[in-house]
Amino acid sequence: MHRDRSHIQVLSPRTWGEFGNYLAATRFSRVLRGGVDAEVTLLEAEPILPWLGEAGAEIREISLNSPDAATRTRHYMALMDRLQKRFPADFEADPTPTQRTELAPLAEHLRATAPDVVVGTKGFVARLCVAAVRLAGLETRVVSHVTNPGLLQLPLHRSRHPDLTLVGFDWAKEHLIAETGAEADRVSVVGPLVAQHDLRDFMTDESAAPAAGPWGGENDHQRPRLIVFCNRGGDTYLELVQHIATHHPDTDLVFVGYDDPELARRAASGAARLAHWRFHSRLTQAQYFDYIDRAARSPYGLLVSKAGPNTTLEAAYFGIPVLMLESGLPMEQWVPGLIHEHQLGRACATPEDLFRTVDDWLARPSAIALHKKAAIGFAESVLDQEAVSGRIAEAVRPLLEQP
Repeated sequence: MHRDRSHIQVLSPRTWGEFGNYLAATRFSRVLRGGVDAEVTLLEAEPILPWLGEAGAEIREISLNSPDAATRTRHYMALMDRLQKRFPADFEADPTPTQRTELAPLAEHLRATAPDVVVGTKGFVARLCVAAVRLAGLETRVVSHVTNPGLLQLPLHRSRHPDLTLVGFDWAKEHLIAETGAEADRVSVVGPLVAQHDLRDFMTDESAAPAAGPWGGENDHQRPRLIVFCNRGGDTYLELVQHIATHHPDTDLVFVGYDDPELARRAASGAARLAHWRFHSRLTQAQYFDYIDRAARSPYGLLVSKAGPNTTLEAAYFGIPVLMLESGLPMEQWVPGLIHEHQLGRACATPEDLFRTVDDWLARPSAIALHKKAAIGFAESVLDQEAVSGRIAEAVRPLLEQP
């Protein structure tokens, strides 16, 4: 297939990882478009391999309906173990007939489109791409972009076979090499990529309560401004919002029940008397960044959510401290250490700890201000997005130049 320009495909599962994974893939694709001389196409992986969507639906079911963190971990690991048995370590080198059948649609897609480079934004997807490229008889280079280094704790997501693996931290590179025997020059530490402004999934507004008037008056900078972002474990956050409404009604609060209008409606009904609070299941870009901007400009802005890496890093990028509830998912177990090491806020192991910390910080908001200072320092030293983008482009560019 003749082209005037090189072609890079980025394959990302939309159903694995709630809204964060595809958002990260969107950001990564934009970085490539601005940094390398190539046509860059972002594609959802599920239409090509529908069984990936079935696994994604199971992940969502586990995430939403597990009664506690221990149950969530047990069910999630059982799914990962089943997939690992289907695609064990090094299967990429010599797929079995059953694996060839499962990968046939991906091999045919790659054969038809013949990209020069294909990027998997989950380690598992990158492994599937390595095998499919070989089955298709192509010379396509495969890149594994590790959006969450915690996934490298799972054998399913780590491999020595991609031509290039991009990670955010030195420890992630060391772990991958130690566990897989990957060649050091095929693993590049580029720094954490923050999704930043690529929030297309928020373009439709389905507010559970009207957002008339500004959130947090311009003269109310001294009041804590809370963004409660919920994309998993809804009941705990509903109880938290009701608790804050009862005990701290003078705060400014916006609740986002991501892609869950009923959750946002229930949250709004529980705090109906607080007309200055806002409740959404979707946001326009303008609304989202208005809330982020107002929280960031307040000395007492705070994000409350589950301890996901993308959410934590994005909050730090904007100088907003975090108050997180541990999810119980193994690939997020490293995030509390990141939060506490850099004083970005606090990660709570239980809902009771979360409630106690909310009460403590809202009673003495100077604690929030101290974490804000630390978040700003972390962003300046670690989250320089121009530098990260440059390192990504520098790492990928040689793959396009190889014969």
